[in-house]
Amino acid sequence: MASRFLPRLPALFAFAFCARLCGFASPDAAEASCDIPASELKIRDPFVFADKKSGKYYMHANGGKLSPGQLARFGAGRNALYAYESKDLKNWRLVGPSFVPPADFWGKSDFWAPDMFLVDGKYYIIATFSAREPSVKTVRGRLEPMRGCSVLVSDRPDGGFKPLANAPITPVGWMALDGALFEDSDGSMWLVYCREWLQVGDGQIIAQRISRDLKKTLGEPKALFSASSAPWVKEKSGTHVTDAPVVNRLPDGSLYMTWSSFSGGKYRIGVARSPSGRIDGEWIHDPECLNSDDGGHAMVFKTFGGKLKISYHAPNSKNETLTIRDFALKGGKFFISGE
Repeated sequence: MASRFLPRLPALFAFAFCARLCGFASPDAAEASCDIPASELKIRDPFVFADKKSGKYYMHANGGKLSPGQLARFGAGRNALYAYESKDLKNWRLVGPSFVPPADFWGKSDFWAPDMFLVDGKYYIIATFSAREPSVKTVRGRLEPMRGCSVLVSDRPDGGFKPLANAPITPVGWMALDGALFEDSDGSMWLVYCREWLQVGDGQIIAQRISRDLKKTLGEPKALFSASSAPWVKEKSGTHVTDAPVVNRLPDGSLYMTWSSFSGGKYRIGVARSPSGRIDGEWIHDPECLNSDDGGHAMVFKTFGGKLKISYHAPNSKNETLTIRDFALKGGKFFISGE
């Protein structure tokens, strides 16, 4: 009997190891597999970071879209950040927790929009958190917990992130979210973020200088524009969302910003431009939004092959899925194309 089954042991051990690693032993085996097709990856606010050092693409997200089996496997809960990695943008692997908050961390909920950047050899995530106690009065007259952006830092792109400070980098007392970095041509850094409609009614995009070590802001925040100033935001109800401002520079030196709001009952992606090439200059809106698939919270990146892509989630519902498409500027107009 022993000699009959011994040759199969290595294969059995290999299967057991793979099942343990990829989650096949749990009821959520399909979701927890090593290769998750992009078309099946449920995620909000997908910010794709192309890491040249490892040759892999990374995203981070909170645990809101993870299954009970995946959460049980990692044991970090929904209020944490998790890393995904891919070699080809088509198949992704859930690596595991990338940021588990210390017990005394000021941010107790949200864990939204974790955008990752590489500055001077260190990896930084800027993510949105909310405090526990209500303290900020909203336009509806209610007190809500303060919402703000914090900076996390690590020596690697897939985990080990720690807070730079136990406080938001955005102004205390503000309802702020969706912070992103922009490095100017002179090496100076800007933090671009939203002041939420909950506090100001007509949501704003804000820019503020930030020290290169990302430990403190410099100078006063400057409002670049409000949501209702975009012609494609057609409903002028007085309350308008601003989400996900991400700034890039074109070869001619001008800047463009992708950002999101709602129009016609759908989540949309818009583009604003700074012809002067200055973040604190005048911003001009493109008249039409880029999409009609109820998707948004976008960012633009280059593949390792130099191709321009845009990532966002769609639709903006309980079934949000990673969407990565081609992005191009033709005849002075931006286009999203491809599957």
